[in-house]
Amino acid sequence: MKRFAFIILVSLLSLNCAGAQESEERDEDIVRIATYNVGIFDKYRESGYRMTARMMRELNPDVLVLNELDSCTFRTGKAFQMRRFLRRMGSRWDGLFAPALKPFQTGAYGIAEVWNGRKRSVEDSFTLVLPKGEGAEPRALVVVEYEDMVVAGTHLEHTKESARIAQIEVITSVLKDRYGRSGKPVFLCGDMNAGPESGTLKLLKEDWTVLTPAKTTFPDKAEISGMTEYPDSAEDVPGSCIDYILQLNNGVECEVVATDVCVRFESGSAFTASDHFPVFVDLRLP
Repeated sequence: MKRFAFIILVSLLSLNCAGAQESEERDEDIVRIATYNVGIFDKYRESGYRMTARMMRELNPDVLVLNELDSCTFRTGKAFQMRRFLRRMGSRWDGLFAPALKPFQTGAYGIAEVWNGRKRSVEDSFTLVLPKGEGAEPRALVVVEYEDMVVAGTHLEHTKESARIAQIEVITSVLKDRYGRSGKPVFLCGDMNAGPESGTLKLLKEDWTVLTPAKTTFPDKAEISGMTEYPDSAEDVPGSCIDYILQLNNGVECEVVATDVCVRFESGSAFTASDHFPVFVDLRLP
């Protein structure tokens, strides 16, 4: 399959995700997209909406995909988690929740895409339940079309690669059909539950280009639990890379200005906020 060229100027940042801080002003033409599996804001004792929101305000993305959210379930106090998170991000933030499991504990479980309304204008959006196949549970896709790009989010099956592959086939088909000739760059973000050398990523790379680094995004809990001091870079953290941001190969060129996996924040600890690390990419759109 014919690939299209990316103009890549990658600056792999050390933290405090230096250059990713809210206090550091980005050029107005740079767009930041991030993805973060927040683990229903309840993976560790220190986890919660407040710390996660502080960290994300520090990272300051234009668009953020969130994996593992509850909506009105018993286990998380009947809270609509996306809305609770958005209230802590600021009044101009909005989002779209995509249920994967519904009903689930009288509510739903799924993913979301949220955006800074001061920076982004939404033209269209939709959600889709992906096939369960041989997997353990259904999965979801959330898609938001902005004035200058399309950002999709997902969280693929965690037990069976055959199910992940079936889900990827649906995702790619839907996004190519709707946006392949739109003239807009199309991005896919989320926890793919698959490493860089997996069959899942091999299939994705037939139609997508991975923009983010192959560093640990899912740390080994047993390995880090005994650490007295956490590393400053994700590449020094034992674990696996399973969270990515990719761009559809639809002929639209973007410049990757910076990308990294964030492990250090001034406003909270990425090691205790969730069992994943947030990932971001800075882009100049055409």
